[in-house]
Amino acid sequence: MPTVVFEDGALGPAVTAEAGAGRLIDVCDDARAPIVFSCRDARCATCRVEVVEGEQLLEPPARGERDLLERLGAPPRLRLACQAVLRAGPGLIRLRGVVGREG
Repeated sequence: MPTVVFEDGALGPAVTAEAGAGRLIDVCDDARAPIVFSCRDARCATCRVEVVEGEQLLEPPARGERDLLERLGAPPRLRLACQAVLRAGPGLIRLRGVVGREG
């Protein structure tokens, strides 16, 4: 499984996702990552993250996530951590939370 690094100005915690981790939200919860969550089901966009590196290690956005991000006018590098699904295999994903920042 990929290693996920959370950035918040400086490099934050690095976590290797467990096999079958599924959604990025599970990794964030386990790592106590600096990513904010509210609804946890693609309604509020509070958990937007910028994928700085490793986009190919995430499944493409499903319809609900894609629709919300399109309504927000979000650039392609932004994802919802509550919806993004990790792909199996090694690699590095670097993320930055965007709530409170322009993105």
